[in-house]
Amino acid sequence: MLKTLDETKLYEFKNNLSNCVNVKSKTFYNKDLILSYSPIKKMIGFITYGKANIVKTDKYGNTTIMRDLKKNDIFSNLFFQDTEDEIYIISNGETEVIFIDYYNMIKNCSINCPFHNNLILMLFELLIIDNKQQNEKIELLSKRTVEEKILFFLKQRMNENNIFKVTTSYKAISEYLFVDRSNLMRELKKMEEKGLIKKEEKTIKILS
Repeated sequence: MLKTLDETKLYEFKNNLSNCVNVKSKTFYNKDLILSYSPIKKMIGFITYGKANIVKTDKYGNTTIMRDLKKNDIFSNLFFQDTEDEIYIISNGETEVIFIDYYNMIKNCSINCPFHNNLILMLFELLIIDNKQQNEKIELLSKRTVEEKILFFLKQRMNENNIFKVTTSYKAISEYLFVDRSNLMRELKKMEEKGLIKKEEKTIKILS
């Protein structure tokens, strides 16, 4: 199962965020642009509620969902590059984000508080998490069949009961898997007929 930051650290993060770092919060609505590439303005975002997607659009207009973001996830455009492919973050429904200015954060704290140093450490944890997410995407792309892609996707996100909760649209899932939505639905039906999964309206149980 994919993981984000430890719950204890998240609690500390949210309750001490404004002690020594200038932050601002903003509410976004469905399909609003949250963050994009900037050579100057480097921001770190923290989702307090809602969902978002990291999206890539190539020079031909093809759009790919690189990652789903949810409550308590951290993201940054520090990792975005100035290429022909545009990478940006859009909201998936109503979403609130706390923004931290990266350059403000890395300055020495005037009161030398431990929390400021913890923020720097969290940034390194973010890099590790980001690397794991990217590795998942690479492994997903290495799968040769749609069935293999679907099983890999589900197993990375299932709970302790082998159940994947469908919290987004099947269109969004198909874009993440690089398959057509109709192809995704057809493969899910085949997998259910083969006894690999049991699909209900909002859940998919993995049987093998």
